[in-house]
Amino acid sequence: MKVLVGVTLFIALFTGLLTWLHAQMHGLFSPLQFALAAFCVLNAWICVCEIALFRHSAAIQRRYEEHSAKLGEGKLPPVFLFEDVGLLKMLSVFVPSEYVGTAMWATYAALDPSYADQASFGFCVDVGNGFTTLVPSVLFAVSITSPLLDARHLGMLGLVMFWQEFYGTCVYFFQYFFNGRFRRSPRAHTLGIVVPANGIWMALPALGMWASARLVLDGSYAAFGHAT
Repeated sequence: MKVLVGVTLFIALFTGLLTWLHAQMHGLFSPLQFALAAFCVLNAWICVCEIALFRHSAAIQRRYEEHSAKLGEGKLPPVFLFEDVGLLKMLSVFVPSEYVGTAMWATYAALDPSYADQASFGFCVDVGNGFTTLVPSVLFAVSITSPLLDARHLGMLGLVMFWQEFYGTCVYFFQYFFNGRFRRSPRAHTLGIVVPANGIWMALPALGMWASARLVLDGSYAAFGHAT
């Protein structure tokens, strides 16, 4: 099985479960709940990868240097998402394993060497996201389906979490372009990988901030179709 297939199934399974439970409990399909549940599930997986970035930073740097020496600066090695793997290695994709750390981040470092440099903003902001938004992402995804917190309390949590993600991505894009990282690789890689992969963490957190504000201002989950 290819890694991309396994990750897609993971996200689809948990998003589908949350969406189905929402429909069963509240009698409707909410596009807002679906979009933010999917993003929170995706972010939770990315958090695991970002914890792996921290745990295996030395191995990532070594792999990046090997890639650069073999392929040349800015040349993208085979993308790990398209790699065929067995069951055990597939399972390691969902924990902060050395495999997911080196496979993902050493590859992305070809586009932005920040991820092979522990002193860089890119490295630090992603590690920070991994450790600080994993639990809030799970809590938010579950609560917009079956509330675990009062609406206003979840809204305050959501505003903090989604703003952190949005602002961190904005600053990441600034440093990426300001420092000329895009000059390292073909424009197609910037437009086809860097921009959409990071753009998700601007568009969906912006939606999340709006939804969180509604939770606070309404004092209810009405924006998600819950009975008030």
